[in-house]
Amino acid sequence: MDQGKILAIDDEPNIRHLIQNEFSLEGFKVTTAGSGEEGLKLFEDQPFDVVLLDIRLPRMNGIEVLRRLKKKDPGPEVIMITAYGDIQTAVDSLKLGARDYLTKPFKLDELLSIVKKAVQDLREKSLSKPEGTGERPAESLPIVICPSPAMKKVYDLISRVAKTNHTVLLQGETGVGKDVLAYRIHQQSLRQDGPFVTVDCGLLSHNLAESELYGHRKGAFSGATEAKLGLVEKSHTGTLFLDEIGNIDMELQKKFLRFLETRSFRRIGEVKEQTIDTRIILATNLDLQEAIRKGDLRSDLFYRMTEFVIPIPPLRERPEDIPLLTQFFLSPYVKDGRKMDISKEALAVLTDYPWPGNIRELKAVIGKAALLADSSIRTEDFPAQVRARHYQSSHQPKTLEDMEKEHIMNVLAETEGNQTRASEVLGINRKTLYKKIKTYKIFS
Repeated sequence: MDQGKILAIDDEPNIRHLIQNEFSLEGFKVTTAGSGEEGLKLFEDQPFDVVLLDIRLPRMNGIEVLRRLKKKDPGPEVIMITAYGDIQTAVDSLKLGARDYLTKPFKLDELLSIVKKAVQDLREKSLSKPEGTGERPAESLPIVICPSPAMKKVYDLISRVAKTNHTVLLQGETGVGKDVLAYRIHQQSLRQDGPFVTVDCGLLSHNLAESELYGHRKGAFSGATEAKLGLVEKSHTGTLFLDEIGNIDMELQKKFLRFLETRSFRRIGEVKEQTIDTRIILATNLDLQEAIRKGDLRSDLFYRMTEFVIPIPPLRERPEDIPLLTQFFLSPYVKDGRKMDISKEALAVLTDYPWPGNIRELKAVIGKAALLADSSIRTEDFPAQVRARHYQSSHQPKTLEDMEKEHIMNVLAETEGNQTRASEVLGINRKTLYKKIKTYKIFS
């Protein structure tokens, strides 16, 4: 599976070797460079989705490399890596456009998670998904009313709570459209003319999260050359939507609990408290009770967050919504006289698939298929893992290889393409799974 293209720039051969091996096993195409100059040359010659950039490099340091990378092409996401963590370096790299900042020794799983999220965000952005953090204009969010009974219950709960000031928690799997439903609450509220500010807690830099939320005064810390208005303050008279709220760390949770209770906060470096008038909507894909048991979530914050909970059903539990959503996601490709529809068989394939990535995955699959198709989307325009379930129900495998390929495709679909988890389910190591994926051309 082509997860994305990575350029790793690090002068330590062991680090380059580790990234090359581990990320290749996860389906990424990895290119490495031992210096900033070599990395810049590779960057000129071919496109990359993500750049992993060491700060302490010989001759040309990572900050200078980052500056030149962003000047050449601001699109790829850059993740800074260093053994010398300090707030000034973090501020400098983030100001120049870096996505995140990790210190050595880093956890490989953490880096892999950050990279996967970066690639996912890039692909969604290419399908005109609005920015993940900041004020979101009304026209940037899709408006589609799903007809399933499960979603009608959701809309009913939204209509009941929208005109109140209750804190709302939207709980559901990744990709079910929690951001769209949060905006729907805002639209139906008495604050609809105020700002709708989105904070993706999964994208907040660990070092600068408090500054992003609450702002800071000039000189509050090294690199704070001017005062900054936080996202919380920008939501005054409107709605503050905190997506993936379960990702904030314990240190920040205590301050956030107080803000939830009082709507009061202090900018970093200031003594005076400020109070704002904002409605708060939260969203998470986590089992919050389990997070409490693991010690990742304060119980007092949990009770404050769950004032009014709206559970969002996954797409696999409401297949009757798929035809309407499919047509909705096809609509941008029907313009300038171009005809674009979908065959009955292709629609049946979409209905059969369990959609582990939910609506977000459906949108990505439709977008790619629409670009491949001439005028009508057919089953062959879909990725192999989407075709697998329909293939299973309509074809009888003829050989042992067919059966093995089909089983691997099904397990990859159930594990959302995570090859580490899939190899555990299959009882084989990742290298063996990777070889079989290449042999069977499962993600070709």
